[in-house]
Amino acid sequence: MSIGVSKEDLRVKYLLPKNKLRGARNAQRLTTAFVGALIGLSRRQYELKENGKYPFNDYEMLILSEYFEIPVGTLFFED
Repeated sequence: MSIGVSKEDLRVKYLLPKNKLRGARNAQRLTTAFVGALIGLSRRQYELKENGKYPFNDYEMLILSEYFEIPVGTLFFED
């Protein structure tokens, strides 16, 4: 049974660059390698997620939210 939504449609709608996260990282002058290491990723893996190519896992969002002291919803889901 199909609900009429393709994986590609969802990817386009929800996998967007995380500009607030990038802004928070840049405000503290942190490298992508450093922030990636906070959540157990390489620099490249982190950059792909920050650029919206791959999704962040829930625990990664929680770690980054706590580190930057910004609510998860604000950091990842608000425009």
